[in-house]
This record gives sequence, C-alpha cells and structure tokens, in this order.
Amino acid sequence: MAWTPPTRHLRQDKKLLDRKVFFRKLSAHWNYLGAEVTMLFYMGFVKMIAKELREHKFVRLPYLGDLAIVTQRKRPGWAGRAHVILEPTEVLKFYPKEFFRRYLRKHFNSRRK
Repeated sequence: MAWTPPTRHLRQDKKLLDRKVFFRKLSAHWNYLGAEVTMLFYMGFVKMIAKELREHKFVRLPYLGDLAIVTQRKRPGWAGRAHVILEPTEVLKFYPKEFFRRYLRKHFNSRRK
C-alpha cells in the first residue's frame, strides 16, 4: 500500500486557506494590491523557482533558506511483502536559515502560552 502524506488528516481539524482567501490575505500584505495581480506575481515567483531548480538544482531564497534537489542513495524498502532495494531518486529538500527557524520558533511558542 502506498504511503499517504499526513496532510489529508490535518485538513479535518483545521480550516485551511482556499485559493481566494490565500490571495486576498497575500494582497493585504502588499497594501491591497488587486487579487489578480497578486496571483500573477505569486505564480511568476513559483515559475522562477521551478526554472532555477530545473537548471541548477538549487535556489537560495533570501531570509527563508535554500531549496535543493538532492539525489537519495539506494535504500531498502518494501514492495508488498518482499524486501527490495529502491534505486536512487531525486527529492526536493528545504534547508531553512537559522534566522527563519528562530523567528518561527519564537512566534509559535508565544502562541501556545
């Protein structure tokens, strides 16, 4: 049976942003720039990141961290009941900057109290 990411289980407990609300909140951070313009800017940003990852397999995002496509080594795995060796595969990894990690830790720990 295939592995299912845990995001499906998280959706039941929390209200997640849909597309309209996401772009409305993002436009609020940009002094209420139009939602369509916000969407175009955001999609351009995503396309730029995808292009850099295809060309260089590495993107440095200022203040956030690094995105990299990394090749995993051969590793053991299961195919049904059989034990197999999985071939090397490329995965996307995010390496956050220390500044960003500290900011999130401080922000989320203050909400729990």
